[in-house]
Amino acid sequence: MPGLDRSSFATADPEAAREAFTPLVPRLQFGRVDPDAFRMRIRSESAAGFSLFNYSFAAPTAVDAGADDVLVVNARGRGLEVRHGGRAIDTSRPYVNVTEGVTATWDAFAARTVMLDRIRLQEVARLASEESGRLLEPVELAARTRALGDHWDDVVGRVTKAIAVAPEAFDEPLVAEAAFHRLAITYLNVFHPAWERPDGRHVAVGARSSVVRAALEYLHANAATPITVQHVAEAVHISPRGLHAAFVAETGRSPSAHLRAVRLEAVRDELRFAEPGDSIAAIARRWGFVHLPRFAEAYARAFGELPSATRNRRRRSIA
Repeated sequence: MPGLDRSSFATADPEAAREAFTPLVPRLQFGRVDPDAFRMRIRSESAAGFSLFNYSFAAPTAVDAGADDVLVVNARGRGLEVRHGGRAIDTSRPYVNVTEGVTATWDAFAARTVMLDRIRLQEVARLASEESGRLLEPVELAARTRALGDHWDDVVGRVTKAIAVAPEAFDEPLVAEAAFHRLAITYLNVFHPAWERPDGRHVAVGARSSVVRAALEYLHANAATPITVQHVAEAVHISPRGLHAAFVAETGRSPSAHLRAVRLEAVRDELRFAEPGDSIAAIARRWGFVHLPRFAEAYARAFGELPSATRNRRRRSIA
């Protein structure tokens, strides 16, 4: 799909609404609907590998919803209740709408939903882990902590801002791929999906010990704040030395190296979508890199180019 595909639609007809939602939720079925009060609006922006949807319903409605791709929903509403297999989903945090078994009722409802191509997401997961399986689904549908949910919202917000500021940049395949990859990696870190094996067992992507898993959650959720390895260790109730040993044993690098890598990736994201007034130095300092020559060296080692090359590619794409 070259560039961005944008669309918007509004209707008072439940059947027309169901058809409009087919790309997002192909197995959507409306239950209780007041046809006289029913109103639906939907707006979408799609690039290769992902789509962003904003939609609202202005009338009491009940639905059954099943999705083929991976959907992460931020929902708000009056009288809203979402369930999966009889269990309530915490809608105060982003949650995943899985392939089947999700039902919802509301008096009024609005949501922002990110759709990730399942096949491409699973390829990213395979590269991030030695495990694989038939299907990749989260074990728990809502983000496990509020901080992780906020981290997801922050990354989605950056992609949304990039689309709003420079939609023409998404004509460049590298820009669209970078946005998809960032969303995919964030999804894996926030929702910890597991591979479903043919025998019914579930194996987590990048299976880790509980200490390292909790430390990774904390680190990804708080990388934009002035945390240190000491803060991470305190958050997971282990000594810094013990955390270091666990990280090296399970990930092959120290917690400080992992934190630096996450922050370098965040700088690269911002450089790819930076506005003209944002300098490389300001972006680097925002992510904790004060010594700019050392930052440039670390960036070049990590990505094979200087920060200025990343920034210049962005400028050429919108020229």
